[in-house]
Amino acid sequence: MNESETIIHMKNLMLRYPTGKVALSGLNMDIPQGSFVYLIGESGAGKSTLLRMIYGGLRPTSGQLKVQEQMIRGASDGQIRALRQRIGIIFQGNRLLFSRTVFENVAMPLRVQGWDAQRLLPRVKKVLSFVGLEDRLWSYPETLSGGEQQRIAIARAMISNPPLILADEPTGNLDDDTARHVLDLLTSLNKLGTTVLMATHDLHLLTSHPGHVVQLRQGALVMGQTS
Repeated sequence: MNESETIIHMKNLMLRYPTGKVALSGLNMDIPQGSFVYLIGESGAGKSTLLRMIYGGLRPTSGQLKVQEQMIRGASDGQIRALRQRIGIIFQGNRLLFSRTVFENVAMPLRVQGWDAQRLLPRVKKVLSFVGLEDRLWSYPETLSGGEQQRIAIARAMISNPPLILADEPTGNLDDDTARHVLDLLTSLNKLGTTVLMATHDLHLLTSHPGHVVQLRQGALVMGQTS
């Protein structure tokens, strides 16, 4: 990776469950701002666990994890909430609310931040235009294709213009053409300066959309480790 400001720092990072099982072991890595990083590995390697830890859903057992200058291990609940407002998250399976319109789904992060209602509509229209779905503003997710739903999830993740986006298998249930389009959108965001950390098993897509590759195996780094 090129030298630049570090947005995620890990040092001897470990997560051990109360059962004694080690989920992540001794991770050492710096991710610079503006990177596009693929997190790869077999099912159960720890990819989703690491993403959850980065947004504060899990706390390290030992070691250091610093995200946007916030140490995760000793952070208060308020500090974690503040951090999440600076991270866009694309969950596996997108987690859209099917009882809400596209507008309501995409606007949700800004409502949490207390945006005035009059500011929401133009901002939502702008990000829906970016993902090519401005005409579906008042549609419900159930009327959209799987690819369209994932593009709505990207719009929701980028709505507050976060410096970091975490994507957990965003192309996992999509056909190849739709998956490439989703990656086109994430790559476009990266070119605008957003750091993207994407867990994936679609390794064939890496050839058309190159990025730095970090591989996990049984919770440990086996490729892409930096000092």
